Parts: sequence; C-alpha cells; structure tokens
Amino acid sequence: MSGCAVTLPAVTDQLTWIDRIIDVTGWRKMPEDGVGWEQVEAQLGVPLPTDFKELCRRFVPGRFYAYLELFRPTDDHAQPLFRAWAYSRQWPSEPDFARLWAPYEMYEPDKGTGLIQWGSDQTEGEYYWLADRSMEPDRWPVVARWDGIEPWHQLDMSTAEFVYRVIADPEFKPFTVADPPRRPFYLPHWGPFPTSAEDWDALTDPNRKG
Repeated sequence: MSGCAVTLPAVTDQLTWIDRIIDVTGWRKMPEDGVGWEQVEAQLGVPLPTDFKELCRRFVPGRFYAYLELFRPTDDHAQPLFRAWAYSRQWPSEPDFARLWAPYEMYEPDKGTGLIQWGSDQTEGEYYWLADRSMEPDRWPVVARWDGIEPWHQLDMSTAEFVYRVIADPEFKPFTVADPPRRPFYLPHWGPFPTSAEDWDALTDPNRKG
C-alpha cells in the first residue's frame, strides 16, 4: 500500500476527543437539534461513526480553524456527505479517475468496503473513512491526504481524534495547522471570516477567553 499507516494512543471514550475539541476551541454554542443521518445511512446502506455524527450535532456548519469542514446530511451551508459520495463514485470506472484513489476504491453498498469522504480543507486536503460493513463504524480508520496529490495516510483513530490533532497537535504532520501552536477556534459559515493579521491574532491568541 502506498502512503503510510500511523497509530497514536487510543482513547477508550471517543466523546473525550469531542470534549477536547470543545475545550481547545472555546466553542460553547448549544448543540443542533434535528441533525438527522437516517436517510443518508439508508442510502449508503451502512451506519456512520458515532463520534462524527456527534461532532456535527455539537458544531453548527462551519470550519475548524476556518480550515477543516465536516460534510453534513444536507446542503444547508455545507457540502452534503451523500452528494459528495455519489459524485465520486461516478468516476472509478474511468481508468484515469480510478487512479486518483489508488490503491483504494470508492465504497459501494454491494461490495461493502471502500472510501466514504467525510471532510475537506482549504488546501484541497481530503478526509475519508475506509468503510467496511463487516466492522463497527466507530472502528473504521481514517484515510487522508494533505493536498489532493500527496501520498495517502491510513490512520487508526476516530474522526474526532483526527480533527483534534489537525487543529491542536503541532506534531501531527503533514496535517496539522497548529505549527506554530496557537489557540484553535471554530468559525461558523456565517462568519465573519478573519481578513487581517489582527483578526487572526485575536482569534488564535492563546489567552483568548471563550
């Protein structure tokens, strides 16, 4: 397999990583109600990881560090997860496009194993699960590449741990945006987007309250 596999210390309760994300970003908004995944899971033919769905419930549509975005059930201010998967699975039959995901393949309900994209970033980074119907979704590894052309990395960790390490772990190469380390934040889609060095300094100030 191309790329490399990385294993980091496990946390028994996946929601601990969500709590860490909330802590480090200072996000204190009420969780969203009605973030329903039932139709998407029925269309995919497989349930999705619990911590990912809980992240989507806890955080309104937006981007971690104004950078990393989670795919959602609908297109309300976000990329819909099912639409992204349906679009991607059109291309593997074309040899030139199939090579984009090699050595992996797109998930197909009748095959039971393959990639489902759950997020993206502002530098064309791509974040997937290696979905496997024979395995509990909470145990699916994350498969990611940094800018769409770099080698794949298969990581034995939950979605929430991956998000936390991207925004808060300066050693998490090549995916981290925390080098040099600053205070992470969460930016809802309705902004306002930081446009000046002063805005960024204020949002990422280690002494920022909330």
